[in-house]
Amino acid sequence: MPNESNHLVIIGGVAAGMKAAAKARRESPTIKIIVVTDEQYISYAGCGMPYFIGDIIKDSKKLIVKEPSYLKNMHNIDVLTMHQATAIDIKAKQVQVKNLENGQAIVLNYDKLIIATGAQPIIPPLPGISLGNIFTLRTVNDALKIKSLVDSGKVKNAVIVGGGLIGLEMAENLVLRGIKVAVVELLDQILPPLDKDMAMLVQNHLTEKSVEIVTSDGVKSFEGNEGNCVTKVITGKRQLPADMVVLSIGIKPNIKLAQKAGIEIGATRAIKVNERMETNVLDIYAVGDCAESIHLVTGKPAWIALGSTAAKMGRVAAINATGGIDTFKGVLGTLIVKVFELNVGKVGLSEREAVKEGFKIESTIVPAGDMAHYYPGTRDIIIKLIADVTTRRLLGAEIVGEGVVDKRIDIIATALTFGATVDQISKLDLAYAPPYAMAMDALIIAANVLNNKLLGKTIGILPQKVVGKRDRVEDFILLDVRTEIEYKAGHIKGCQHIPLDKLASRANELDRSKEIITYCRAGLRAAQAYRILKNAGFNNVKYMDGGILAWTYGLEKNV
Repeated sequence: MPNESNHLVIIGGVAAGMKAAAKARRESPTIKIIVVTDEQYISYAGCGMPYFIGDIIKDSKKLIVKEPSYLKNMHNIDVLTMHQATAIDIKAKQVQVKNLENGQAIVLNYDKLIIATGAQPIIPPLPGISLGNIFTLRTVNDALKIKSLVDSGKVKNAVIVGGGLIGLEMAENLVLRGIKVAVVELLDQILPPLDKDMAMLVQNHLTEKSVEIVTSDGVKSFEGNEGNCVTKVITGKRQLPADMVVLSIGIKPNIKLAQKAGIEIGATRAIKVNERMETNVLDIYAVGDCAESIHLVTGKPAWIALGSTAAKMGRVAAINATGGIDTFKGVLGTLIVKVFELNVGKVGLSEREAVKEGFKIESTIVPAGDMAHYYPGTRDIIIKLIADVTTRRLLGAEIVGEGVVDKRIDIIATALTFGATVDQISKLDLAYAPPYAMAMDALIIAANVLNNKLLGKTIGILPQKVVGKRDRVEDFILLDVRTEIEYKAGHIKGCQHIPLDKLASRANELDRSKEIITYCRAGLRAAQAYRILKNAGFNNVKYMDGGILAWTYGLEKNV
């Protein structure tokens, strides 16, 4: 137990800093705790701000988790708001602090120091960037300013720069407020953490909701009116009207204070820490968005800024700073986001990331119901699994759909943490009852499909690769095995159609010298067709994973 004279200084609040402060107090009733933050608010729910702007959360006070007075009265934690830590003297064990309201300088002594300086939004130095009504969304004050402008009724058109998680949450909430929204993304897809084939499912859904999606295009400048407020966003290819712009390009770790003090910065350009959240300087810890971690799949340094990670880091640092022993092993980059009716989740490595890391991979896309098909309210989810061919270890997953996504993502997060193989996941004893899942859960079905591919029992091909073959004008047969009614309602352009129940008798209509790729609505009948053709002596056969449900490139209909 630390002595009463010990001083713990925490630079930064919100998730990491305040979790560290609260846990430190629970670990030690006597240690003196001071939290320094350059913000007005010390503890708030930043992830809820888009929903406050969308008027789903009505009262901004609900975003404020704790006030400084509460922390002082209930936990004897001193909080200095609107105070900026300007320097750390590691030899004297002091923090120099400036009062942002009156300019007064003070010095805080510490025995243990926790740096939780977070991250800051990226603001590109573009012409017109300083115009009015161009915002970032990082603090409560940011949210209040945006909400006030939206409430004024003056915003008819909004442009969101960046198609990541916050950008898409803002797109949804602004549409709910009756605003026409355009999202501009420099990359060739929205949601960069996901593979493009899964991100396209979300992009098509946004388009259906009248959100204009502009990809492979970057903002060049902003134009304004006589009142110096933004009116137009100029990209490389077009001009977009804008009464408001939200910059959601990304964030970068706030490391200047640590760097100036001689604290080591890691490969990710965040503060380097060990499992105990210790920096290279004795008695100094770093937590939250300013600190890097280890990716549990690759074993390499990773910087993934999430509030959930920040809180866990803060807790571990507090235990160690007050004389205990605890470790934080790393992260998986687990994320989930709501985009209108879609739930979108990802954990571990995407296919693109796994290939970049040097893994030899197999992947699959499998649509399935989130509960028993006969139970009212069942909805589809589309699961993508990625595995290492050599070890059969699961590397990652992405799930998109209107059904229950979060519990499957959490199951996979648990499995990845303990290095589970595809075989092990296919045998998990998951909860089953018709209102909650199928007898074989969607996740287990997807694992079985991937297992068949790993064992060489079937050969599948992802829709995106089918498009690539078509774009390269390769000579192959795309075979639709659905019913006549389904085919006429919408099919892939250029396909050949033979219903599954007639395939065995009509197989001679197919050219055996060509590669044949079967497809259906979700993949099951296509896999059955694959086996029929293989049994009939066709050698060059594949089936398209995910079927029409995973096809994002448009359909042709019979008139």
